[in-house]
Amino acid sequence: MDSGANNMLLDARQAIFDPALLAELGRLQARFIRGEDVILPLCRILAEHSGSQAVLMVEKSTVNAEEMPPSASCWCRDSVRYLTLWKDIRDWPFAEQEGLVHCWHKFVVWPVKHTDLLVFFHSPNDDWFGFMLSFGELIADILMGILTRQSLQWHNRLQELAGGELEQEMFRAIVSNSDDFILVVKQYHEGSSEIVYANAAVICISLYPRSQLQGMSLAQLFPKGPQANGNEVDLCASLTAGQDFDDEIYCRKANGELAFLHMHVVALEQDNKGGLFALIGRDYTEYRAMEHTVARTQKMQAIGQLVGGIAHDFNNILGVLKGNVELMQLKNRDERLESYLNTALKSCQRGTELTRRLLQFSRQEQFNAQHCQVNEVIESLKDLFAKSLTSQIRLQFEPAPQTMDVMVDRGDLEDALLNLVINAKDAMNGEGTLTISTGEQDLAGFLPGLGGKVMVEAGRYVWISVSDSGHGIPLHLLEKIFEPFFTTKDKSKGTGLGLAMIYGFVKRSSGYMNVIATGPCGTEFRLWFPAVKAKKAALAPKLTRDSSVPQVAGPLKALLVDDEPELLNVLSDYCQLMGMEVETFSDGVCIREKYLHNPCDAGLLVTDVLMPGGINGYELASELSALHPMPVLLVSGFIEDIGVEKHEEMPFKVLHKPFELSAFANALAEVGVKFAGKGEVN
Repeated sequence: MDSGANNMLLDARQAIFDPALLAELGRLQARFIRGEDVILPLCRILAEHSGSQAVLMVEKSTVNAEEMPPSASCWCRDSVRYLTLWKDIRDWPFAEQEGLVHCWHKFVVWPVKHTDLLVFFHSPNDDWFGFMLSFGELIADILMGILTRQSLQWHNRLQELAGGELEQEMFRAIVSNSDDFILVVKQYHEGSSEIVYANAAVICISLYPRSQLQGMSLAQLFPKGPQANGNEVDLCASLTAGQDFDDEIYCRKANGELAFLHMHVVALEQDNKGGLFALIGRDYTEYRAMEHTVARTQKMQAIGQLVGGIAHDFNNILGVLKGNVELMQLKNRDERLESYLNTALKSCQRGTELTRRLLQFSRQEQFNAQHCQVNEVIESLKDLFAKSLTSQIRLQFEPAPQTMDVMVDRGDLEDALLNLVINAKDAMNGEGTLTISTGEQDLAGFLPGLGGKVMVEAGRYVWISVSDSGHGIPLHLLEKIFEPFFTTKDKSKGTGLGLAMIYGFVKRSSGYMNVIATGPCGTEFRLWFPAVKAKKAALAPKLTRDSSVPQVAGPLKALLVDDEPELLNVLSDYCQLMGMEVETFSDGVCIREKYLHNPCDAGLLVTDVLMPGGINGYELASELSALHPMPVLLVSGFIEDIGVEKHEEMPFKVLHKPFELSAFANALAEVGVKFAGKGEVN
């Protein structure tokens, strides 16, 4: 006996005989008296009351047979276990002292007294061993007439039932409990068909009740037409022509949705009217959905890399143009040129906004994340939302009473919400109801909503929902709406980057985004972000705006590194205007060679991130600040593959190109540069 059974022995005396089992055994006796074969039903009853995955009744003398003997009776919950069960049983040790109920591997074994029968219970409930210790003899006494006759006349009855009831019942149990889609269909020569049998899996997959499936035409389940692989398939025509069929096919469910099956057809018999066929299919709907999701994700990643590279180069061009225009404004004394400079700066700002959206889509990680309360962020944007809408749009807020924090870039979250609000306004043609709501929920398994199946990382999430009463999104466009430059608006009204930007922001925030519902009554978008415990965010030091350029509080030497000469000149002019001494380098190798083994009198390092020469700005800053501690500011339009996997691991402040002088000054203040004066530079 296994050692694990010893604990069960302690509770055996407290076991109570289940009156429901007693009643079923009594009914079984009545069926036996009427001459019915009740051995397989007995196995089923014992399996149900014991919670076993399978119950096998076999003569002890046949246990060493290579294959399950015809004299064995077995009831299984699934066909796979039925095929492997006998291999496990054959390892049972023939121990004469094991004349009592005992545990062996995953089995409880019951030697039925006064017979040569063994009953194997596969993976029963924990209390079944104790129950059988207490009541095994009582059950044997109740069933003795059945079991003794069964033991003595086993082979005679099997010969009488050869190909009969026992085999049919075993076959029926296997087929009806199979997870595979199994249909038996009568296909007539003139082309019509009717379903004569459907197992439980067909009911589960098709959503049709058995009463409707019985007699249904096969064409109703499997309509003629193109399949997922692009092939034109007519299953009924294939059966009528007697052709082999082993292919992928759509099954139209009762709710109108399509299930994806791999179907194999087996011909059972033919007569002058037609043929009888078994259709065996495996449901690959979720597999195909996951496959599609992976392909879509890879496509979006490829687009993101392409877009990011282009935006990086464009940012450098904008940085040079914008910096020089701003420097001209600062030094300009001719009022006649002011309007031209303002126009040029506004155009630069439009280009900056465009590249910012492109980079928000392509960035894989965020480096300015902070704890945010979504309700507080939405509250701060109410006035901006109202100004972005028309007077004919009713704006509703339905925040949850309290939510956990989320770790996101607040500016990106504000932009995402504003984009969703503007999209909703356009979808309603300036008239309707727009609702913004928040909440928390636990996610696991597939992401709620429409579109492809997306597996989520299980956990607690804070969600934000933006819903409108507009005309909805056509279902065939749902897979494209997050792609950059895709838009259904007039080209003069949108760039097609809004949803792509939101998608990129949500993704790098470790969140999810989906369309919950869409149709003639409107559309609901929902964003989910991992919930984190509340933490008060630290406030960065700010500078006041002077009538001129802010000045550093004391002598300061800055090391400036950028592989773009024009951008390096702009940075140099910015720093010199703020009263700094500057030393410039075109790559990280030069500055490392100079200061790796020599003293350094600089008090600030400002470096680009992506540079040629074998060392990037992050690596340079890490090495140089370790040797010569000083404030570090990284400036970049695109951060990727620099050795930092998560934003929590980035030890340096990152300022994204292109930027204005005020943003540059505030970033310097955040990393520790002291300025004359206090407050904020606008």
